[in-house]
Amino acid sequence: MNFEIIIIGAGISGASFANKIVKFAKTLLLDAQDISQRPLSTNIFPFHNKPYIEETEWANVEIFPTYHVKTNYMGSKFDGIVNSEEFGRPLGKVVYLEKLLNRMIQKFEDQGGVFKDKQKVKKINKYSDHLEVITNNGQTFSCKLLVFATGSRALDLQRSMGFDTPDEYVGIYCHFHGDEDKLNENMDANYLFHINPKISRNGPLFINKGKERLSIGFLGDNQPIQELGLKLNNILNSYKKIQPFIKGLTRDPKSIVAKISKHPIKTFSHDRMLILGEAAGLVTAFFYEGILCGIISAEIASNTIKSLMEINNDFNQLSLRQYDNEINRVFGNYFKNGKGSEYIFYHSGSNMELIWDTYIKVVRKDKKLRKYIWEAYQIENIEALANYDISRDRYAGERMLANLPFLSKISLVPLFLKARFIL
Repeated sequence: MNFEIIIIGAGISGASFANKIVKFAKTLLLDAQDISQRPLSTNIFPFHNKPYIEETEWANVEIFPTYHVKTNYMGSKFDGIVNSEEFGRPLGKVVYLEKLLNRMIQKFEDQGGVFKDKQKVKKINKYSDHLEVITNNGQTFSCKLLVFATGSRALDLQRSMGFDTPDEYVGIYCHFHGDEDKLNENMDANYLFHINPKISRNGPLFINKGKERLSIGFLGDNQPIQELGLKLNNILNSYKKIQPFIKGLTRDPKSIVAKISKHPIKTFSHDRMLILGEAAGLVTAFFYEGILCGIISAEIASNTIKSLMEINNDFNQLSLRQYDNEINRVFGNYFKNGKGSEYIFYHSGSNMELIWDTYIKVVRKDKKLRKYIWEAYQIENIEALANYDISRDRYAGERMLANLPFLSKISLVPLFLKARFIL
């Protein structure tokens, strides 16, 4: 079967791009998973993501069940609370991502797009005027443009096409369920973010609370999957700071293990090929937020492809470079923020917990910093993101350094100076 565009991967970037481009091109969306078996996914959806979805989706309480009002940056002794009520507007909403994706796929098909799940791409053949995609069940499809939106699930495929791949990690999470009153009694924040070097030196432990369900998990230290599961069980059963949040709730028997990638690759396009979202490493290095980067890379890609279709371009690498240029322009400062934060918190060795607790201390007492955090959730559009003010992150670093114990402050000055250089 012949298509103008084939998209591999029906996650947030692939489904978003499919919905935007199907109005202009005959489009096929492929996914290796059985979407009827898609796992639950409870995520935070800040206001800065809202401009890239339909208002009908935003208003759908099945997809977005509740507002995100409060974030808890939890330390070893104290909590750093960012309460949106202090500044007059919620931080965003909580999204049931599996429901949002199913809705996006339905809309894509309603607009004439073709969707096929349980279709793992086995091989890609390149020709002078098209590409040929062969799936595991022997089906063959051709296209003028091929888009990789596979997250971390098919990096070997993009490597086979000559692309670099981002750094890979493994995370694990599970869901708990319970009465809404019980969930609210246990936890008044919608989002909890916690750093503990005994849990992981690569990323956070998180809790996302929706309605009658919450998810809890962490990014691992690249240990075997079985060890990840045992570690999560140990945290849930023994880590005292977590116990109050899950008390009286019922745990899903199955945990979800997933690869996670970060650190952008150098080139996002080749002849007749583009890479979106997490497959390109477009994930924040500190928070591991991938939804924003996924939907904005889809937005940029659709704008690029529409403009090239208007002039009957053949999608050569030179013309597709405008996608790369726009990705780098829009995310330049945003990724500097993530890289600088990653360096301070995840590369501080034995001082990791001290630095995190110092950050909590600053969040607790510094309203200016809390407002900066709140405003980061409110970024309105692509241009506002492209002009992200990194001086705010420098301010956070300066306040942290000032609040460190005297001897630690002296020894950690080089760490903060290098982070400032990154910013």
